[in-house]
Amino acid sequence: MARLLAEAGAEPTPVRLAVARVLAGGDRAMPAADILARVREAMPVNKVTLYRILDLFVRQGLANRHSSGDRAFRYCLGPRLSGRAHGHAYCLRCGRMECLPAGSDLLDVVAVGRSLDMDVLGVEVRIDGVCASCRQAAGEGRSGPAGSQGPAVDGGRGKN
Repeated sequence: MARLLAEAGAEPTPVRLAVARVLAGGDRAMPAADILARVREAMPVNKVTLYRILDLFVRQGLANRHSSGDRAFRYCLGPRLSGRAHGHAYCLRCGRMECLPAGSDLLDVVAVGRSLDMDVLGVEVRIDGVCASCRQAAGEGRSGPAGSQGPAVDGGRGKN
């Protein structure tokens, strides 16, 4: 991990390494507050330092920053650390953002780049829906075609 950070131009300090380990250990894109809590399990760090590290990681391609419907950015490994670009599935009710598994290519980035005569540097794919846990909690069955259950809501949190 230290070598990858150094190759990306980010000095591998103990706190940066801890943030990278948290991102690498997650199976989903996480809000900064969750990352902060996990890093604090290993060492003291303040919120400003964490945000500076996340900004650096995004600039250097070590992390991706994704917007969500609840105004909190989510962070996950960028292609320089994960080795691949990937998409996300976002639950409109609970706000959980899952990283799509490897092999779930939704877009042939190389082909799109060729058709646009562009060097594609990044792609963000987000699938919005309602997760199985939220459907089960609401007593709903499996959803049908897109839009068949009416407009999505945020679970009553008041952040539509």
